[in-house]
Amino acid sequence: MSPAGSFPLHRDGLALPWLVSVRWTGVLALGGAVAAGVRGFGGPDSLSVPILIVLSAASNAWLSIRLSRGRLLPLRAAGLITAADVLVLSWVLHETGGVLNPASIFYLVYIVLAALALGRSWAWSIALLSIAGYGLLFLFPPEGLATAGAMHPEIGLHVRGMWLAFAAVALLIALLVGRLVELVERRDRDLSELRERSARDARLAAMSTLAAGAAHELNTPLGTIAVAARELELELERLAADGELLSDVRLIRSEVDRCRRLLQDMSARISEPQGEAVAPLTLATLADRLVRELTPAERRRIRLAMPDTVEVVWPAGVVVRTLVNVVRNGLQASAPDGLVTVTADPDDRDILVRIVDTGRGMSPDELARAGEPFFTTKAPGEGTGLGLFVARSSVEQLRGSLTIESREGAGTTVTIRLPVDVAAPLSPS
Repeated sequence: MSPAGSFPLHRDGLALPWLVSVRWTGVLALGGAVAAGVRGFGGPDSLSVPILIVLSAASNAWLSIRLSRGRLLPLRAAGLITAADVLVLSWVLHETGGVLNPASIFYLVYIVLAALALGRSWAWSIALLSIAGYGLLFLFPPEGLATAGAMHPEIGLHVRGMWLAFAAVALLIALLVGRLVELVERRDRDLSELRERSARDARLAAMSTLAAGAAHELNTPLGTIAVAARELELELERLAADGELLSDVRLIRSEVDRCRRLLQDMSARISEPQGEAVAPLTLATLADRLVRELTPAERRRIRLAMPDTVEVVWPAGVVVRTLVNVVRNGLQASAPDGLVTVTADPDDRDILVRIVDTGRGMSPDELARAGEPFFTTKAPGEGTGLGLFVARSSVEQLRGSLTIESREGAGTTVTIRLPVDVAAPLSPS
């Protein structure tokens, strides 16, 4: 992420260079406006115009230095600088021919710049400021325009029409360019999410192969160690050996059994089939299957609230295994008597399943890493850190999403969003 108050990351490489380039062009336009005014209207009556042009050039030189050093510019500062440029343009035009000065078209450039680089709010602000600045020029028309209006009244109607046309074009530019920028940003986000999802799928496939190979290669030597340790334990018991030695042998057996369980669990979690056929079922049926997968002690600590009559088209086994993974995480994170609530609610064409625990919650750093393979907040030996990773991968393969909200001391909420029918063709967006 970019620093607070700075341009968003995807604009860092464009916004400040654009602003600097446009402002150098703006300085030239101001000089052109003065030249046109001198040639057609006698030029400005005070030194304020050249002073403003020099200040604009100096400020842009400062921005150029920042750009050469790779430093970001806060969004508010960039917006205020652009707004100041609009005011400077308005004053220079007022002093050099007003609405008759052709440099007035440069208002539109600032509006486009704001829409492209500064975001929607600044685009509308700069558009309204430009409309107001251009409108004020009509309130103080140059002598030539006032004389022509007195001789030909229709000129006054034409001038008012020019302002209305400018206002309409300015607002239209702010709307269309801003909308175009939003569409490009949305496409970039979608592409970024697609790349992340592809990377997770690749990791899942790699770990599936690794888990299967590890389980196969290590199962035999671990089994041999377990048998040898058991024989040694029996022999020590027969000889009434030292209790500490016997305790060490039993510890070896216990740790070997734990290694075998971890390997089996890792292999089962990652290698479980995701290609199960989809079929219609109700959320009540899904809730029953979820409960049957839990132990009696776990069942006493969950509260289910799912609509009985809502029907979905899901691969029931995959979804149930996903829910079991998340629910057990919540149970382990909560106190021994803490509850976990599972709710399901229809939302447009999706179903939102929320699993809320009463645990200690997660710190921002833990929350940022939640779902990474082999990352866990559990005590050593209590988990492999794969449950949430596999759950998210399973949900995403079903065109859904899994999000996590958590604060320290306030528990954790996992929200799973799945289409009502995961097999239905995607509708065009």
